[in-house]
Amino acid sequence: MAEPQKAKWHFIYSETLKQRIAFDEVSGWLFCKDGTKYSPQELALITDNWQKPHELPLSVHLLKKEFGGEIVSCTEK
Repeated sequence: MAEPQKAKWHFIYSETLKQRIAFDEVSGWLFCKDGTKYSPQELALITDNWQKPHELPLSVHLLKKEFGGEIVSCTEK
């Protein structure tokens, strides 16, 4: 049985969110200093294939922070 991979953390300052974020390259989860967290599925919807996980849309982040829950769809208007 293969050993589980250890996390590969990247700590980045997001100019958009004005806070430090932590992105685990192995699991795909992103955690913000304000307590908001994003699953790999959510990031796939709101970022350009995780190429720049620190550039989360501020409007989406503020809604998720306020209401919690899971992002299941995201369209630009």
